[in-house]
Amino acid sequence: MTVVGAVRTRVVDGPHRWGRLDVRPVGRTMWATRTLVVYPPGTDRRERALLRAAHSWPLAGLVLTGVVAVTWTAAPALGAVVGLVGYALGFLVLRWATRRVRPLVRALTVTTFHGNGRPEVHGDARLMAVALGALSSGEDELRAGRTDPVGFEAVWAEVWNALPAR
Repeated sequence: MTVVGAVRTRVVDGPHRWGRLDVRPVGRTMWATRTLVVYPPGTDRRERALLRAAHSWPLAGLVLTGVVAVTWTAAPALGAVVGLVGYALGFLVLRWATRRVRPLVRALTVTTFHGNGRPEVHGDARLMAVALGALSSGEDELRAGRTDPVGFEAVWAEVWNALPAR
């Protein structure tokens, strides 16, 4: 695989084919949040790309709306309207495109409050650690060639089944 192909794969598929880990570090509110999002096993590349696009659309669409509004200098009001319509249309199209797979996505959130002298953990931190460890080690095994895609998907399915349904 070429460098360009590897970068394209990373951008389209994301860092993990099984989903994503969102980490929000401790902020002013003294809360830290980790969310493990696991796509249903068997999610293909197109579905993963659409799920990633739907997840990033609020910010990416806002940037695109701003670019459209700024570049239409001849008719700024029209540019703002076109940008906002495009922003709303992006939500609708991505929601429609992910309608089958989105309800099957499972997530686990663990929050930690760091304000009372010792951390207070809310959520199943043990399940988060076990699930993330299994997915990471399975992915490493797949990349190293020590397991096949079917074996990796079996690990992925086991983790997905262990997470609570929405």
